[in-house]
Amino acid sequence: MVSGLNITGSVYIKADNVTLENCKITSGGWAGVTIDSGVTGAVVQNCTIDGTGRAPDGTGNQGIMGSGTFIGNNIFNVENGIVPGSNSVIQGNYIHDLQAGGSPHYDGIQIDGGLSNIQISGNSIINQWGWTSAVMIDNDFGPVSNVTVTNNLLTGGAYTVYADSNLGTASITGVSFTNNHIGGAQYGDALIRGNDSVFSGNYTDGATLASALNTSANSGTTTSPTPAPAPSAPVIASWSPDTGATGDGITDASQITLHGTAAAGSTVKVYDGSTQIGTATATTTGGWDYITKVLTDAKHTLTATATSSSGQTSAASAAVAVTVDTKAPAAPTIASDTVNTANQVVMSGA
Repeated sequence: MVSGLNITGSVYIKADNVTLENCKITSGGWAGVTIDSGVTGAVVQNCTIDGTGRAPDGTGNQGIMGSGTFIGNNIFNVENGIVPGSNSVIQGNYIHDLQAGGSPHYDGIQIDGGLSNIQISGNSIINQWGWTSAVMIDNDFGPVSNVTVTNNLLTGGAYTVYADSNLGTASITGVSFTNNHIGGAQYGDALIRGNDSVFSGNYTDGATLASALNTSANSGTTTSPTPAPAPSAPVIASWSPDTGATGDGITDASQITLHGTAAAGSTVKVYDGSTQIGTATATTTGGWDYITKVLTDAKHTLTATATSSSGQTSAASAAVAVTVDTKAPAAPTIASDTVNTANQVVMSGA
């Protein structure tokens, strides 16, 4: 983990499972943060990324490039806020004040094809320019599939959101824009061409909301939205079957069922020690159940966390210890037997 640094220059993530958090990055390079192709498990969260408005050749740059999980970042003075790779999660970021030299193509989030499995939720993206978009999805470099854009504040651009299949020949499938607050574009809220992307349940109050968000009444400086609070830690209330003596924490079952509570609708991640072993979803009333896979004969320390729809993760629950013991003891042996003076049989063995 890299945390709490003030960095002048670009950051390159070249190893798996690196977390960059609570850092300030000021970079006039091609990107503030670049995750190398093939790297997995990268997390960039709660960072401030200032692109300074110019790349090395005097044109534009990006805030974050590559695959990973990007949560709660404040990104500005770039041409494009986030240019994700496949299998990325983009949640709760504030992308604003886009700036670049040359002939910029401003996009808050840019998906130019050859990508799949990207979740975009809970972000505030303000493109103050009258061209391009807050979210651009096109097939310029190949097909696009399984991209969800939900519960965001999106404003500005020529069209605020694009899903455009006319830039190339590949398909765009499984793309949806739902429950977003959109507005303030030059020509309209959305341009969807040559594909069947879903556009539903969105609101047209984006420009009004952005105006309230974007400026401070006293200083006129931009301010990032307050992140949604993390949910409370979930509870593992009980588990079954508890065989043998009730409450001794020992079972002869290799699979057990956990029963608990968590924030309604949250994703519950279950851990055995430090290893995640599965997930469950809390109901609208907060209940959840999880059936484990086959557990080895050993003591298992089980905990859970809850993650909200905006990507905020709780602290871990209190640990529950379960010992799995599925094997019967070995048969005893009788090594000797005698009769004592009281005419009683005395046996010894192991």
